[in-house]
Amino acid sequence: MRLSFKIFRAFGIDVRVHVTFAFIVAYFAYIWGVVQGPGGVRGALYGVLLVILLFALVVIHELTHSRVAQHYGVAVRSITLLPIGGVAAMEEIPEEPRKELAISAAGPLSNVVIGAIMLALSPLVIDWGTQSFTGFFSEQVLERSPAGAYAYILVVNWFLALFNLLPAFPLDGGRVFRALLALRMDRARATRIAVAVGQVLAVAMAVYGFFGGGLILVLVAIFIFFGAQGEGMHGEVQRVLRELKVKQVVNPNVHVARRGQTLGELAARLFHTYQEDFPVLSGRGDLEGILTRDRLIAELGRHGPDYPVAEAMRTDFPLVGLEDEVSEVLAKMRAGNFKAVPVVDHGVLVGMLSVDDISEVYSLLSAGGRELLRRVPAVEPSLRKHSGRAGENEEL
Repeated sequence: MRLSFKIFRAFGIDVRVHVTFAFIVAYFAYIWGVVQGPGGVRGALYGVLLVILLFALVVIHELTHSRVAQHYGVAVRSITLLPIGGVAAMEEIPEEPRKELAISAAGPLSNVVIGAIMLALSPLVIDWGTQSFTGFFSEQVLERSPAGAYAYILVVNWFLALFNLLPAFPLDGGRVFRALLALRMDRARATRIAVAVGQVLAVAMAVYGFFGGGLILVLVAIFIFFGAQGEGMHGEVQRVLRELKVKQVVNPNVHVARRGQTLGELAARLFHTYQEDFPVLSGRGDLEGILTRDRLIAELGRHGPDYPVAEAMRTDFPLVGLEDEVSEVLAKMRAGNFKAVPVVDHGVLVGMLSVDDISEVYSLLSAGGRELLRRVPAVEPSLRKHSGRAGENEEL
């Protein structure tokens, strides 16, 4: 994710923090340093400590999702911390109901386990005395003290667990609900039901929030409503794309870069093409990497125009063949943060497939229906490169 910085790596997954995370840190520092009484610098630091502890819970939550996903062979590239929570960049979650159920339920269950342990250990930190459970939290959770911090984290942790289990997309509970339904019916119908239930729940939350529940609840309801709508659209997109092979949508007319070029030479010719990402070939025409527009600009600014393309290109791109399903390729592109990937046939570059290409094809198929799908041509052998060397009209 752009504008994010790696803070550590665990289980082969980069854990990153987005620059906007600074806003939530500043907000907590302000709340505990000023709003909750005159706390001053110590109060502000207390607020920062709470943010760190809260997002430690978020990291554990996302890592638990990710570890279960890895168990089922799903590649997880990174976890990024945002003010609204954590986002795991992983390939498409498996459609098998039991696998989706396990992956989706893992995160909230980690919060349940943490909550149970914290509750069991609470007498070591909190002097319950004769106070009731609810009485203590209503009085102590906002105090600036070790017991107050413990109570605050305990309450928020349980909130995360229960809120995430609501049967509404895009929450984990929405996926859990869909997976349970899919055990008894087809996935498309299960998705439609889960989307409808989530949106009804969102409307109910919005009404309650509008008449006294507070603005935050209304905003959460809006988030859930459109998140559910997006999941429904995503399901429809996946249904269409699963019927497409890469050979039907690949663009065979691509410009290529050579590893012997410099960034300046490549950048100077970008004015003459709309193509943004370029496969990099060796002198013999072998595919060696891909240089994205964003990476070109970043490396050009960092190293200057004489920096070699070979040093700037990415070599971790997914290998895509003509017979691959477009839906699977799109999932790999999202996981690797690629806007386009090279397509090969028997080791030879035959074209590129971009997110824009997929989007355009989907729009056409949505309008034209299945009849148009049957008319989508595949790349013919005559359009393929007869050797690893690109023609003069194809090379930048």
